[in-house]
Amino acid sequence: MPRPLIPDRRGRILDAARILLLERGWSATTVSDIASRAGVAKGAVYLEFQNKTAILDALIRESTRRSIVYVRECIESSDRLVDLARAYRFGVDSLLSDPLMRALYLGDADVLGAHMGQLPGQRYRERVDWLGDYVRQLQLAGVVDDGVEPDRIVGVMRTFTVGLVHSAGVLGPSGAEDLAATVELFADTISSGLATHRAPDIDAAHEAQLQLLQRLDDQLTELERNL
Repeated sequence: MPRPLIPDRRGRILDAARILLLERGWSATTVSDIASRAGVAKGAVYLEFQNKTAILDALIRESTRRSIVYVRECIESSDRLVDLARAYRFGVDSLLSDPLMRALYLGDADVLGAHMGQLPGQRYRERVDWLGDYVRQLQLAGVVDDGVEPDRIVGVMRTFTVGLVHSAGVLGPSGAEDLAATVELFADTISSGLATHRAPDIDAAHEAQLQLLQRLDDQLTELERNL
């Protein structure tokens, strides 16, 4: 007689993996540990995930999706202009509130071990293309100086973001306050440097932010569909 299916087996495995990751660190966590904490057989874990790395990837996608929801809610509830500076602030607030994403960006080897700082290059290159469309929309909305080529602006944003992701691996881990202050200073600098003298279209700027978030959400959905 076949064994009954466990309700939301995948969710239980991910919940267990997240708890163990934060308690012990990823290097000290085994698939057997995850299965035991989730209350499933070890073989059941491999029915849901190809390997241990795939579990971590899924956890990061979960955290990214929660971040998207948070930032979207901040934008939708704001009656003020959401320019580049405010968008960055919403993002870093979300990042620092999630222990897994905080560990990733702060280079916390105790949590992520050798996995910290590893990002699929192709996915990031796609997001760079999105940024070009995003910047053009902000220029049309009067938020960003349209006298500057969008590709130049994207190059600055890309360099900062890639540097932020990999700085912990090169320069060593940093603290949450340092990360927040660095992002805030960069966001303020780029926003003031690209400011216009036009009255911005707040609704159009909001729409540009939401479209960028939707593209990221769609990419996560496509990734999960292809697993």
